[in-house]
Amino acid sequence: MWFGDYLSLASSLARKSVKQRFASPPSIEPLMKSFRLMCNDTIRIGLAADASTLKRLSKLTYGDLGRYEVPSYYKLCAISKAAGILASRKKPIRRGFPTKTPYLSKPHLVSCYGFKIESGSLLVPIGDHKFERIPLNAYTLAALSQPGVQVRSFTLTDRSLSLCLAREVEEMQQVGGVVGIDRNLRNVTVGNAEQVTYYDVSRIVEIAETTRSIVRSFRRNDVRVRRRLAGKYGQRRQERLRQILNRVSKGIVVEAKRNGQAIAFEDISGIREPYRKGNGQGRDFRARMNSWPFHELKSQVEYKAAWEGVPVITLSAKETRGTTMDCPQCGERLQAPVRDDSQHYRQLWCQRCERWRTATW
Repeated sequence: MWFGDYLSLASSLARKSVKQRFASPPSIEPLMKSFRLMCNDTIRIGLAADASTLKRLSKLTYGDLGRYEVPSYYKLCAISKAAGILASRKKPIRRGFPTKTPYLSKPHLVSCYGFKIESGSLLVPIGDHKFERIPLNAYTLAALSQPGVQVRSFTLTDRSLSLCLAREVEEMQQVGGVVGIDRNLRNVTVGNAEQVTYYDVSRIVEIAETTRSIVRSFRRNDVRVRRRLAGKYGQRRQERLRQILNRVSKGIVVEAKRNGQAIAFEDISGIREPYRKGNGQGRDFRARMNSWPFHELKSQVEYKAAWEGVPVITLSAKETRGTTMDCPQCGERLQAPVRDDSQHYRQLWCQRCERWRTATW
């Protein structure tokens, strides 16, 4: 497929967040609890009045939130967060899916006003012109030291701090080529007609299978205990998965920026449909395919590429139909392996390059 020799692009505002662990001090805990209650009050009023826009929710709820003794900008941020939750709830409703009544169960604090960054610490206002100082770690300070970075907001939970960063990025004025990303279950293939790079992500499949076996091994007849254990090991799996994909996505973006290339993805949003219960597959096979983190990789590449000014293109299924049958290096039509050749399952043979290529059918 021809993408054009050059693409002309303008500057844009790139955003990302950095996260660090910390234990919330006692002086902030009342603020976090009040913020949670304000969000839930706003959600309750918004559901009763069928309101989800920020302007209407502000008119309906700002006076009611006056009973909370917190700085006024926390009230505005609570209304804004509730508006986002209510707006997101409308999407599954329009698609015909049942939804639960939204409710925030854990205390946290979000604000885009009043805070300061001084002497390597975040100063969080707690009222009466007082601030709580939260030290920032080396990773967060390194992200803040980049040129043109501005801190837009912070999010506090009982165990973590997240800062939302933004900066103006001059995107590539001339893009000399495009590199495509093929997301497979056990590998990520990145390349074009000149070069192909393979990233082995089979460790992700092993981690997912190990987590499922550990969770299944617990036989205690208490759904609360099982849910808590599943959440614990599920969170552990997600953190290890993101760490692997972080290295892969960083390598993809760094290489694309070095070569002055754009990044192209194929739209595979409906690829999980064949792996539903009742389609004739085994439970382990469905679990393996449905835990395939193809969207997480795309999300990480997109925000890192935006931060570095590398353009990202998403191609429709119509535009990419039949391209997996061509060799990514020479363009030769690939040949299917012999039926009984189990050694090269899910691979195709290129006669010109004389090597096997991973298939994605």
